Amino acid sequence: MLTSTVDRTLRRVCLAHALRAMSAYPLRVAAVEPAAIGADLAGRVLAAPVHALEDAPPFTRSSVDGFAVRAADVAAAKSGNVVRLTVAGDVPMGAKPAQPLQPGHAVRVPTGGFLPAGATGVVKKEDCRDLGDAIEVVDGAGSEDHITHQGADVRRGDVLARAGDVLTPAAIGMLSGAGVARLELFAVPRVALLVTGDEIVSPAAALRPGAVRDINSLSLTAALRAMGFAPVNYERVADRKDVFAAAFARAFDECDAVVISGGSSVGERDYTPQIVAQAGEPGVIVHGVRAKPGRPTMLAVIGDKPVIGLPGNPVSALVMLETLGKPVLLRMYGKPNDALPYRARLRARLDLDSTLEHLVPVALSRGDDGLEAVPLLGTSSEMHILGHADALVSIPEGSGPVEAGSLVDAMPLSRMTSLR
Repeated sequence: MLTSTVDRTLRRVCLAHALRAMSAYPLRVAAVEPAAIGADLAGRVLAAPVHALEDAPPFTRSSVDGFAVRAADVAAAKSGNVVRLTVAGDVPMGAKPAQPLQPGHAVRVPTGGFLPAGATGVVKKEDCRDLGDAIEVVDGAGSEDHITHQGADVRRGDVLARAGDVLTPAAIGMLSGAGVARLELFAVPRVALLVTGDEIVSPAAALRPGAVRDINSLSLTAALRAMGFAPVNYERVADRKDVFAAAFARAFDECDAVVISGGSSVGERDYTPQIVAQAGEPGVIVHGVRAKPGRPTMLAVIGDKPVIGLPGNPVSALVMLETLGKPVLLRMYGKPNDALPYRARLRARLDLDSTLEHLVPVALSRGDDGLEAVPLLGTSSEMHILGHADALVSIPEGSGPVEAGSLVDAMPLSRMTSLR
């Protein structure tokens, strides 16, 4: 049985503990919508398994330009021995042969052409002499290898994709080739983004004394889109409790999830945990993690909607969105965060505070011994360390120094081309 909101809140837990705690609470699952298959579906998430409706290819065809033959008729064509066959016509591309192939005959076929019944091989054009009404086959070896049989790629009824799979360009082509014209997809969840701070100004505004450029609105929006969500940006929220409360209430009402940047710490202007806790049950689940960057991060659930409170520092905000926010938000697709890490060799020694888990941005490059990870070190406000990064390396709490040359798992940062 769940306890009260105050008692339930976990403080300064490790990242794995934070995600386990959130997993105990059901989250809303995105609505399902039908869609006609098309190139614009790349990156969308399937809501139901997909079976092949047809064999692919739908008929047995030639894999080369040449002549359809009976393999036994040309088996003797080798080592200077020539076999002569009568040409019985052509198979036009996109047409079915009208007659079966008779012994001692050949039929011209293009690459991809429909093979007539009775054909068990194809002789390449360069392995015979075309005399018009006949051919002389000089090499009949391997003619059976020039055939692509019906269903060699996909058989009708095969499971081609499962719920939670992300549609890639290749997957869309595979499904289309198997006769799939309609799909069941998850509607893209709307994720509100609230960025707080009186000091923030847009890139186009004059930079007054004490102000800083707005980084988080852009980087977090782009990251959410790359993760497969529809970010909804709201106006910058002033550092006033009543203003934040109103903005949060509106965003919560209009969207499927809420991401908040800033105000999640314990300072005088950090209203986020209090307002979220008052918004409904079960409330704040985690407030504070033993990780760097990102210690003030907050995870909450109101009803069945996830609420993620990120630090205001740009590096911390984006790293925590990738590390904690993404796995939580992907649950709305019924999908785990199943990105595969790169296995890379660390280029430089890491000597970090062992009382925290560290998420170290790295740039990946090809070295003499394979993939190398170059650590990009700096403070949580130095955005260049993420601007040049390809992945994050997690150094567990309690670890000693990690020596240069050690093999590490580098988890790729989200890119616009894929949820992975």
